[in-house]
Amino acid sequence: MEETETSHSSKSLWGWVIGIVLLIAAFAASWVLTAEYTTEQTVERSFVIDEDFTKVRKIMVRTNATKEIMTMGGTSEFVEQKWDEGTVDTGSEHIGEALLKTVLSADPNWKLQLNGILKVRTLDDYIGRQVVTLHQDVEITPNEIDSVSKLEKGSERLKGYELTTILKREEDHTRVDLTLMQKIKTNAPWFAHGIADRRVKASAAKALEKQEQATIQLIDDNKDKSWLFPLN
Repeated sequence: MEETETSHSSKSLWGWVIGIVLLIAAFAASWVLTAEYTTEQTVERSFVIDEDFTKVRKIMVRTNATKEIMTMGGTSEFVEQKWDEGTVDTGSEHIGEALLKTVLSADPNWKLQLNGILKVRTLDDYIGRQVVTLHQDVEITPNEIDSVSKLEKGSERLKGYELTTILKREEDHTRVDLTLMQKIKTNAPWFAHGIADRRVKASAAKALEKQEQATIQLIDDNKDKSWLFPLN
Protein backbone atom coordinates (compact mmCIF):
# COMPACT_ATOMS: atom_id res chain seq x y z
CA MET A 1 0.00 0.00 0.00
CA GLU A 2 2.80 2.35 0.94
CA GLU A 3 4.61 1.53 -2.31
CA THR A 4 1.50 2.39 -4.30
CA GLU A 5 1.16 5.73 -2.54
CA THR A 6 4.86 6.48 -3.19
CA SER A 7 4.47 5.63 -6.88
CA HIS A 8 1.40 7.85 -7.14
CA SER A 9 3.24 10.72 -5.42
CA SER A 10 6.20 10.28 -7.76
CA LYS A 11 3.95 10.41 -10.81
CA SER A 12 2.24 13.51 -9.47
CA LEU A 13 5.62 15.20 -8.94
CA TRP A 14 6.75 14.36 -12.46
CA GLY A 15 3.45 15.69 -13.79
CA TRP A 16 4.12 19.01 -12.07
CA VAL A 17 7.70 19.10 -13.41
CA ILE A 18 6.57 18.36 -16.97
CA GLY A 19 3.83 20.97 -16.68
CA ILE A 20 6.31 23.63 -15.54
CA VAL A 21 8.76 22.68 -18.30
CA LEU A 22 6.02 22.94 -20.93
CA LEU A 23 4.93 26.30 -19.51
CA ILE A 24 8.49 27.61 -19.66
CA ALA A 25 8.89 26.26 -23.20
CA ALA A 26 5.65 27.94 -24.29
CA PHE A 27 6.74 31.23 -22.74
CA ALA A 28 10.16 31.00 -24.41
CA ALA A 29 8.59 30.20 -27.77
CA SER A 30 6.21 33.12 -27.41
CA TRP A 31 9.11 35.44 -26.57
CA VAL A 32 11.13 34.20 -29.53
CA LEU A 33 8.24 34.76 -31.92
CA THR A 34 7.35 38.23 -30.65
CA ALA A 35 10.76 39.70 -29.71
CA GLU A 36 11.36 42.99 -31.54
CA TYR A 37 14.65 44.40 -32.77
CA THR A 38 15.28 47.63 -34.67
CA THR A 39 18.17 47.43 -37.11
CA GLU A 40 19.76 50.38 -38.90
CA GLN A 41 21.76 49.61 -42.05
CA THR A 42 23.48 51.84 -44.62
CA VAL A 43 24.62 50.82 -48.08
CA GLU A 44 26.39 52.70 -50.87
CA ARG A 45 26.58 52.19 -54.61
CA SER A 46 28.34 54.07 -57.43
CA PHE A 47 28.09 53.70 -61.18
CA VAL A 48 28.70 55.58 -64.42
CA ILE A 49 26.24 56.62 -67.11
CA ASP A 50 27.94 56.78 -70.49
CA GLU A 51 26.33 60.09 -71.46
CA ASP A 52 27.34 63.74 -71.05
CA PHE A 53 26.05 65.22 -67.80
CA THR A 54 24.19 68.05 -69.53
CA LYS A 55 22.05 65.54 -71.39
CA VAL A 56 21.50 63.50 -68.24
CA ARG A 57 20.57 66.61 -66.24
CA LYS A 58 17.94 67.65 -68.80
CA ILE A 59 16.44 64.17 -68.85
CA MET A 60 16.28 64.09 -65.06
CA VAL A 61 14.48 67.46 -64.99
CA ARG A 62 12.08 66.91 -67.89
CA THR A 63 11.00 63.50 -66.63
CA ASN A 64 10.81 64.78 -63.03
CA ALA A 65 13.31 62.19 -61.87
CA THR A 66 13.40 63.77 -58.40
CA LYS A 67 10.21 61.75 -58.09
CA GLU A 68 11.27 58.85 -60.30
CA ILE A 69 14.46 58.28 -58.27
CA MET A 70 12.33 57.16 -55.35
CA THR A 71 10.02 54.86 -57.27
CA MET A 72 12.17 53.43 -60.04
CA GLY A 73 13.23 49.86 -59.41
CA GLY A 74 9.97 48.51 -58.05
CA THR A 75 10.53 49.02 -54.29
CA SER A 76 7.79 51.65 -53.93
CA GLU A 77 4.81 53.21 -55.72
CA PHE A 78 4.28 56.94 -56.28
CA VAL A 79 1.33 58.50 -54.43
CA GLU A 80 1.84 62.29 -54.44
CA GLN A 81 4.48 64.97 -54.69
CA LYS A 82 4.22 68.57 -53.50
CA TRP A 83 6.84 71.28 -53.76
CA ASP A 84 7.01 74.18 -51.28
CA GLU A 85 5.77 76.74 -53.78
CA GLY A 86 2.44 74.92 -53.72
CA THR A 87 2.46 73.03 -57.01
CA VAL A 88 1.25 69.44 -56.82
CA ASP A 89 2.32 66.76 -59.28
CA THR A 90 0.46 63.46 -59.31
CA GLY A 91 1.80 62.11 -62.56
CA SER A 92 2.89 64.91 -64.89
CA GLU A 93 6.10 64.46 -66.87
CA HIS A 94 7.14 68.06 -66.20
CA ILE A 95 7.93 70.05 -63.07
CA GLY A 96 6.92 73.41 -64.54
CA GLU A 97 8.07 75.78 -67.25
CA ALA A 98 9.63 78.20 -64.76
CA LEU A 99 11.89 75.46 -63.42
CA LEU A 100 12.70 74.28 -66.93
CA LYS A 101 13.72 77.78 -68.01
CA THR A 102 16.08 77.99 -65.05
CA VAL A 103 17.78 74.74 -65.99
CA LEU A 104 18.02 75.79 -69.64
CA SER A 105 19.46 79.16 -68.66
CA ALA A 106 22.70 80.31 -70.30
CA ASP A 107 23.92 81.76 -66.98
CA PRO A 108 26.88 79.53 -66.00
CA ASN A 109 26.23 80.12 -62.29
CA TRP A 110 22.53 79.27 -62.11
CA LYS A 111 21.25 77.13 -59.27
CA LEU A 112 17.87 75.52 -58.73
CA GLN A 113 16.75 74.48 -55.24
CA LEU A 114 13.60 72.47 -54.59
CA ASN A 115 12.08 71.47 -51.26
CA GLY A 116 8.92 69.49 -50.76
CA ILE A 117 7.35 66.21 -49.78
CA LEU A 118 6.92 62.92 -51.58
CA LYS A 119 4.43 60.24 -50.56
CA VAL A 120 5.08 56.67 -51.65
CA ARG A 121 3.60 53.28 -50.91
CA THR A 122 6.32 50.87 -49.80
CA LEU A 123 6.58 47.40 -51.33
CA ASP A 124 9.37 46.08 -49.10
CA ASP A 125 8.91 42.59 -47.59
CA TYR A 126 9.90 43.86 -44.14
CA ILE A 127 7.71 46.98 -44.19
CA GLY A 128 4.67 45.83 -46.13
CA ARG A 129 2.35 48.03 -48.20
CA GLN A 130 2.39 51.28 -46.23
CA VAL A 131 2.15 54.91 -47.35
CA VAL A 132 5.06 56.93 -45.95
CA THR A 133 6.03 60.59 -46.30
CA LEU A 134 9.51 61.74 -47.29
CA HIS A 135 10.93 65.26 -47.21
CA GLN A 136 12.90 66.12 -50.33
CA ASP A 137 15.75 68.58 -50.77
CA VAL A 138 17.05 68.88 -54.32
CA GLU A 139 19.77 71.16 -55.65
CA ILE A 140 20.57 71.35 -59.35
CA THR A 141 23.51 73.22 -60.87
CA PRO A 142 25.11 73.08 -64.34
CA ASN A 143 27.48 70.32 -63.17
CA GLU A 144 25.70 68.44 -60.39
CA ILE A 145 22.38 67.21 -59.01
CA ASP A 146 22.08 66.55 -55.28
CA SER A 147 18.92 64.93 -53.97
CA VAL A 148 18.19 63.93 -50.36
CA SER A 149 14.94 62.20 -49.44
CA LYS A 150 14.48 61.73 -45.69
CA LEU A 151 11.68 60.05 -43.78
CA GLU A 152 9.20 62.53 -42.32
CA LYS A 153 6.34 60.20 -41.44
CA GLY A 154 7.06 56.49 -41.29
CA SER A 155 5.07 53.41 -40.40
CA GLU A 156 4.96 50.82 -37.64
CA ARG A 157 8.07 49.11 -39.00
CA LEU A 158 9.87 51.83 -40.97
CA LYS A 159 11.53 54.01 -38.33
CA GLY A 160 14.16 55.73 -40.44
CA TYR A 161 14.99 56.23 -44.12
CA GLU A 162 17.35 58.51 -46.00
CA LEU A 163 18.32 58.26 -49.67
CA THR A 164 21.07 60.50 -51.03
CA THR A 165 21.52 60.66 -54.80
CA ILE A 166 24.36 62.63 -56.38
CA LEU A 167 24.88 62.94 -60.12
CA LYS A 168 27.95 64.85 -61.28
CA ARG A 169 29.79 65.74 -64.46
CA GLU A 170 32.98 63.76 -65.17
CA GLU A 171 34.62 64.45 -68.53
CA ASP A 172 32.29 62.96 -71.16
CA HIS A 173 30.20 60.84 -68.77
CA THR A 174 28.13 61.12 -65.59
CA ARG A 175 28.92 59.58 -62.19
CA VAL A 176 26.11 58.57 -59.86
CA ASP A 177 26.63 57.99 -56.13
CA LEU A 178 23.80 56.47 -54.08
CA THR A 179 23.61 56.11 -50.29
CA LEU A 180 20.64 54.49 -48.58
CA MET A 181 20.02 54.28 -44.83
CA GLN A 182 17.11 52.20 -43.54
CA LYS A 183 16.00 51.74 -39.94
CA ILE A 184 13.50 48.89 -39.69
CA LYS A 185 11.81 47.20 -36.76
CA THR A 186 11.89 43.41 -37.11
CA ASN A 187 10.71 40.39 -35.15
CA ALA A 188 14.01 38.96 -33.96
CA PRO A 189 15.24 37.72 -30.54
CA TRP A 190 18.78 38.57 -29.42
CA PHE A 191 20.39 35.53 -31.04
CA ALA A 192 18.88 36.47 -34.44
CA HIS A 193 19.99 40.12 -34.51
CA GLY A 194 22.86 39.36 -36.87
CA ILE A 195 20.52 37.62 -39.28
CA ALA A 196 18.12 40.59 -39.21
CA ASP A 197 21.03 42.99 -39.85
CA ARG A 198 22.21 41.00 -42.86
CA ARG A 199 18.74 40.63 -44.35
CA VAL A 200 17.87 44.32 -44.05
CA LYS A 201 21.26 45.32 -45.47
CA ALA A 202 20.82 42.88 -48.37
CA SER A 203 17.36 44.33 -49.02
CA ALA A 204 18.78 47.88 -49.13
CA ALA A 205 21.60 46.79 -51.43
CA LYS A 206 19.10 45.17 -53.78
CA ALA A 207 17.04 48.36 -53.83
CA LEU A 208 20.07 50.39 -54.93
CA GLU A 209 20.96 47.79 -57.55
CA LYS A 210 17.46 48.12 -59.01
CA GLN A 211 17.73 51.90 -58.93
CA GLU A 212 20.95 51.75 -60.91
CA GLN A 213 19.31 49.58 -63.57
CA ALA A 214 16.22 51.79 -63.74
CA THR A 215 18.25 55.02 -63.88
CA ILE A 216 20.33 53.78 -66.77
CA GLN A 217 17.14 52.63 -68.51
CA LEU A 218 15.51 56.05 -67.95
CA ILE A 219 18.43 57.83 -69.60
CA ASP A 220 18.61 55.32 -72.44
CA ASP A 221 14.88 55.67 -73.17
CA ASN A 222 15.09 59.47 -73.41
CA LYS A 223 18.57 60.24 -74.75
CA ASP A 224 17.41 60.82 -78.33
CA LYS A 225 14.39 63.03 -77.51
CA SER A 226 14.24 66.26 -79.50
CA TRP A 227 13.64 68.46 -76.44
CA LEU A 228 17.21 67.80 -75.29
CA PHE A 229 18.62 70.13 -77.90
CA PRO A 230 20.29 72.56 -77.94
CA LEU A 231 22.43 71.36 -75.07
CA ASN A 232 23.83 73.94 -72.66
